[in-house]
Amino acid sequence: MATTDVHECACGVCRGSRVALQQILRLLDVYGWLLDSYVVDFFQENLWDKLPIEWRHIMEVVTPEELGSWLLGESQSKRSWPLTLLALRKCIWSFGINRDHVNPKIIQCRNGLNLRKVVNPDRISMEKNESNTRSSNGCNSRETLLKLQNHFTKHVKMKKRHEIEKIAQIATDCASAADSERIVDVGAGMGHLARVLAYKYGLCVLCIEQQESLSRRARECDGEFFITVRKSLPDFKGKKPEHVTLEVNTSSDTRTKLPDCINEIFNNRFNVKADRQGFGFIGLHPCGDLAATLLRLYSEQENIKFICIVGCCYMKLTLEETEEKPRGYPLSRYLSQLKNNSLSYTALEVGCHAIESYCDKLKTGKIEDLIVHAYRAALESILVAKNEKLRHAHLKSVKVTRGITFECYCKMATANLPSEYQPNDSDFKKPCVTEFLKSWWRAVAFSSLRFMLAPLVETVVLLDRFLFLSEKNLAPTLTPIFDPRLSPRNFVLTSIK
Repeated sequence: MATTDVHECACGVCRGSRVALQQILRLLDVYGWLLDSYVVDFFQENLWDKLPIEWRHIMEVVTPEELGSWLLGESQSKRSWPLTLLALRKCIWSFGINRDHVNPKIIQCRNGLNLRKVVNPDRISMEKNESNTRSSNGCNSRETLLKLQNHFTKHVKMKKRHEIEKIAQIATDCASAADSERIVDVGAGMGHLARVLAYKYGLCVLCIEQQESLSRRARECDGEFFITVRKSLPDFKGKKPEHVTLEVNTSSDTRTKLPDCINEIFNNRFNVKADRQGFGFIGLHPCGDLAATLLRLYSEQENIKFICIVGCCYMKLTLEETEEKPRGYPLSRYLSQLKNNSLSYTALEVGCHAIESYCDKLKTGKIEDLIVHAYRAALESILVAKNEKLRHAHLKSVKVTRGITFECYCKMATANLPSEYQPNDSDFKKPCVTEFLKSWWRAVAFSSLRFMLAPLVETVVLLDRFLFLSEKNLAPTLTPIFDPRLSPRNFVLTSIK
């Protein structure tokens, strides 16, 4: 039941989540300055000397391969690591949410439905697949699914394929548990996920997209999909997704009118039984405040039966509430009442990255993927010396490949700046710049320590959302479903009324 009342769930999971938040925020009181620092300021602000001296000593001698393995805890290091670093790593593992999607540790409020079977990322509901496919397409289900699979993945990148396969199954199971066959894909883009939900699982799908160009392209893709499938499956039918262009914003007006608008569209365009009204939300990486808006809508509107979202772009969350715009973080009453709950833009930005992928680069010695941190920091010192207004200037993105020189990098990165601000040969020959480039590993090591803390930032954001639903008596579940190396934001937050 939707409610505006707030209560503190006494189940062990929710109590543990509150304790974890307290402990993480205490850690960030001590080490949060690392997250708040800009790596581009590494040389400019002499950030290396701000590290504890024993940390600097170990970072000077450790190899990239050793550091990558140590951060992930994959092997025993023969080096004598500082106790403070060892303790910090242990705390990160203890209080951060486990990101392992192979052996997932599901975080589930015990005050509601038992959803373990619903949100099991490795379960394949073949019976449901067969039932949905047979009823909507009139074909042998296994044969149909095999033939459709290639069409679903056409023009879809590997990362997106991985995400769609996992979240479509979970969303379908949530819909079944909520006794609903209507689902709203918010931020649907070109409709790749929607087509799987509609044609593979037989759901009534409404796609909401802010950009008309994407909605138009999605309709074209629907038509192309249908024509192509009919060539190999002449009897194929199915419910085509509906696409509308709407902005789902944080205003109270939107939150009041949107559910009625959605219901009207479903009633007009789909033949749904009267006793199966209501719908669910799915959001595959809704950006910034959009995830918070969907959670608020779900908690306020009784006819929204379930929600299934994977967050994204935490740094775009609104942190200060105004009359026109509610904040996107923190959401829960519990975290809102803690005095040390603030997270900076830079901390939230780091929280969007995958430590696993970064450590892979360290372990494989892909220096060209790492040295860019030092290049950018050294370039920052050159630019600020020319004009203080160039501090943190927006530069061109440069892919550092093997053999690219610092000079070449600088010329490409500053191509958008006026010529008088672009580095010249005399800048490259300055002794300080030469020393900076010799210290490239220090900049990489500093970045590695920031990535080490990244899982704590995401844990704070996710547990805040988890407790927000728990406080509304909506029994949330958090599950790592994606491979974090493919999809850094790999947790799905689900709830069923």
